Amino acid sequence: MNVFLLRHQKIRLALRKNVCKEFFKEISVLCNMSEQECKTRKRKANVKPDDLENQSDDEKKQKKPTPRSALKISIQVIGAVLSLSLLYIVIVPCPIDPIPVIPAGSLPYFEGVMEENNLLEGIVKIGEGKLQGPESIQVDRNGDIYTGLHDGRIVKILKSGEIKELARTGENHKNCGEDSMEHICGRPLGIQLDKKEENLFICDGYFGLMSLNLASERLTTLVPASKGIKNVPFKFLNHLTVASNGKIYFTDSSWRWDRKFYAYMLLEGGGKGRVLSYDTKTGETELLLSGLFFPNGITLSPDEDFLLICETASSRILRLFISGSQKGIYDVFQDNLPGFPDNIRTSLEGGYWLALPGIRKWPFSFLDIVGPYPKIKSLIAKLVPKAHIDGFLKPYGLFIKIDEYGDIIKSYHDPSGATIGFISEVFEDKGVLYLGSFKNNFMGKFRI
Repeated sequence: MNVFLLRHQKIRLALRKNVCKEFFKEISVLCNMSEQECKTRKRKANVKPDDLENQSDDEKKQKKPTPRSALKISIQVIGAVLSLSLLYIVIVPCPIDPIPVIPAGSLPYFEGVMEENNLLEGIVKIGEGKLQGPESIQVDRNGDIYTGLHDGRIVKILKSGEIKELARTGENHKNCGEDSMEHICGRPLGIQLDKKEENLFICDGYFGLMSLNLASERLTTLVPASKGIKNVPFKFLNHLTVASNGKIYFTDSSWRWDRKFYAYMLLEGGGKGRVLSYDTKTGETELLLSGLFFPNGITLSPDEDFLLICETASSRILRLFISGSQKGIYDVFQDNLPGFPDNIRTSLEGGYWLALPGIRKWPFSFLDIVGPYPKIKSLIAKLVPKAHIDGFLKPYGLFIKIDEYGDIIKSYHDPSGATIGFISEVFEDKGVLYLGSFKNNFMGKFRI
């Protein structure tokens, strides 16, 4: 650049001196320089953009790699995730052995006696925050209440409101009350007093059939879960009913899954449940019925000639005759229930109280939709964590009264489940209904 300025100065000087020879000489020099510069530029223009060796340092610094588009990156990430998911689905074994479960009819409408109401919003909560998971309930002639809790304790609730611990079915551990500790701390489920109210019989989901002497508060194991029957251990003892002669009838919901895996049992469909009896006089255990789909609540008829057994995964109630000419025969007492039945108890005025912790209502029920399709259920079991499967069940408070023919004659609702939901048992005593739950931290009290 300085050379050009110098030449221009010489040109102007030559013009001022009117020296033509010098003028043309300088013009010639400038033209030659311009021609050389143009050739240089042409050579640089022919350099390939990727030929970094022939580029100047400044050009190398300015050269930047072309960024990949966001869309392209997103597609690659999604493709990688889908590939890994597919690999997981193919390689990882399914935790369940699902079978088709086809509903007996179309989803029930909540109309007529099943029409929604808000009757349960007025319940009284007993021991709120102190009674975690009071699954099953008994009330003695003095008005004291008995129940088993999630942390393995058997407690008595006095009329004063005091909660007294009577026994533990398992160990006393600081983390009792967590699902992961149930097999250590125990989980008492169904309970019932004997006729004289001297003993409280207990189904512990992990440790077997037990008896608690109320006078001495001594807990005895009648049939250990590890022993079971016919070389098949109990995995999920659930509910019981006691006959006037002292014979105990109880359910083993599964010989494969324990209580922590009840969501898998619902999804799988089952065929692994059993109904058994225990004779308190002889100590003998008898298998009465097997191959059931999550047998749960059980109760005797008023005449003690048959048992009613809630089959949760099939949304129905079975009837098994235990005496008379039909002994050993079973049939369907009620089908296509408006929910998944848990425990069942007799009503003092006739009929039965049935708890429905999960509802089946038109137009949608998750378990009804996937029930007939084992492959879909298998896929869900692989992809959805066990703890989230029961999240498909909508919180809802519901129990019903059925007559001696199995027909629904009354229903009690809390549609939002905000006051009480997931009701597991209804126990009647002197015009009062006590409501148990495997999830709530209180016991409900409802006057009829």
